[in-house]
Amino acid sequence: MKAEKTDIVGEQKNLLNPKKGIIQKYKDLFVGDVSFLYFIKYELIITFFTGIPGALGHALRKFFFRRLFKKIGRGVIFGRNMTIRHPRKVKIGDNVIFDDNSVIDAKGETNTGITIGSNVIVGRNTIISCKGGDIEIGDFANIGANNYLISESILSIGQYVFTAGQTYIVAGGTHSFERKDIPIWHQPSISKGGIIIEEDVWIGASCTILDGVKIRKGCVIGAGSVVHKKLPAYSVALGNPVTVIKKR
Repeated sequence: MKAEKTDIVGEQKNLLNPKKGIIQKYKDLFVGDVSFLYFIKYELIITFFTGIPGALGHALRKFFFRRLFKKIGRGVIFGRNMTIRHPRKVKIGDNVIFDDNSVIDAKGETNTGITIGSNVIVGRNTIISCKGGDIEIGDFANIGANNYLISESILSIGQYVFTAGQTYIVAGGTHSFERKDIPIWHQPSISKGGIIIEEDVWIGASCTILDGVKIRKGCVIGAGSVVHKKLPAYSVALGNPVTVIKKR
């Protein structure tokens, strides 16, 4: 797959633009291009209800947080101290559970954002973050604790996928470093087409899934693996770099 170069760091440069005021930079980072009334609603809800403990906190977040999102189903549970950014570009299905300290960040100027299916569990301290890309998570997925799901292009996770703790999945995010006359930070990001993980995949603890990878249906990936290439359906694979050791 041929790599494509894009100016992903342009968003970061935009946030550092000295011509922009603090309020505008804050809106660009947290809520996007929204009305003043929505901005005030977002601030009040996040300020007063994010950290409330116990059953009362869950009940209040369930009632108030749903007013922030583009689309949200029934029975969604929000844990304490969540970070929610650009919620108007987030769609959530029924019976989704977000554990404490998780992050949902759909930022980007032209992207669609984050779509999460029904009956999904997102573990504690897990970050689901767009950097100009899109993220899709299918029904009955179980995203473990301390996971990082980052997208500068497309990251698609199918139904019944479950990931163990400390898994890192990054679609994009590789900088070009061909030139030596300018810092790497100023050089374009390289995209290999994103990451596709098909249904019924089990990813072990501390795995890294790199851009351009397609993991076919029914794969099992051993703990600590670095997946840098396409894996055929029903493969059992492990290692750094990953190697298919047998078929299911």
